[in-house]
Amino acid sequence: MLAVVKEKIGPGYVLKEVEVPVIQEDEVLIKVDSVGICGSDIPILKGVRQVPIPLIPGHEFSGVIVETGSKVLKFKKGERVTPGLVRNCGKCLPCREGLESLCDNLLETGIHLDGAFTEYVAVPESTLHLMPDNMSFVEGASVDPVASAYRPVRKAGVSPEDVVVIFGPGPIGLYALQIAKAYGAKKAIMVGTRESRLKLARELGADETINIGEKKEDPVKKIWEFTQGVMADVIIEATGVASSVEMCIQSLKKNGRLSLAGIFHEPVTISQLDQVVRKEINIQGSICYTWKDFQSCIDLISAGKVKVDRIVTHELPLKDIAKALELIDTRQAMKVVLHP
Repeated sequence: MLAVVKEKIGPGYVLKEVEVPVIQEDEVLIKVDSVGICGSDIPILKGVRQVPIPLIPGHEFSGVIVETGSKVLKFKKGERVTPGLVRNCGKCLPCREGLESLCDNLLETGIHLDGAFTEYVAVPESTLHLMPDNMSFVEGASVDPVASAYRPVRKAGVSPEDVVVIFGPGPIGLYALQIAKAYGAKKAIMVGTRESRLKLARELGADETINIGEKKEDPVKKIWEFTQGVMADVIIEATGVASSVEMCIQSLKKNGRLSLAGIFHEPVTISQLDQVVRKEINIQGSICYTWKDFQSCIDLISAGKVKVDRIVTHELPLKDIAKALELIDTRQAMKVVLHP
């Protein structure tokens, strides 16, 4: 089968023929129909993030079961499925507390074990979710990023009483926007640097947008204006840009909630950390998702409450992955889905 393989440490990958995986007794073999390129796949392919070598990346995917192991009981050949990437042990304390993504023995498809930038992939039955009949394979491959946006919104406890501000109109931020609106947020405000992305945010339900890049608008001042001085109840930080954290803290009301969904690759400096104390701001992180989160997102997409068609801007064959990465690198694409 054709696969994208990370064969050596450092930048680069190869597109080559490899053997179809042999499944274990608790696994299924999936013929991949659609696989999205995640922001976390880029540093793997560029050699910035260290992973086991060799590795086939790719964890946002959907397809059809073509083979089942002897101990697989709930799924059968021919079913359309989308798996979560989290493979937790189920035995450690975080797992027993329902914190699957914090498993002490965590393994992730496409990061620690071979993933879906290929034609066939083997995954445990425990990661599987059936796709509703009205869900396309592209939508199925989009459940993973939707779930990564769902968790920080859910953990923040968004309600119809809340003004929610999202920093970062990328895929995660735009999904978080739609989820916040589905939860009935009183007002949703998107903060970004490009008018094209902010225009899309408005089309997807943002009540207001703030352009801190091209228009150099002050987010703290604009949020004060939009809320008549009350400020935000909830902020979802989905950029991973160090300078945004201080803006988030300044933009929150007293006892406000800040959910950090972006991954920071540089030190974060907060000059007014005392405001976290004086305003009793609640800060929490969010990583991946649980099985239940993933299933909830299937339901949201199936019900039309979260739309992925505006986020997926390009679809290409797997063999054209170089073109796909160029589209992402040059910011011509928001989300690319590959078809093996």
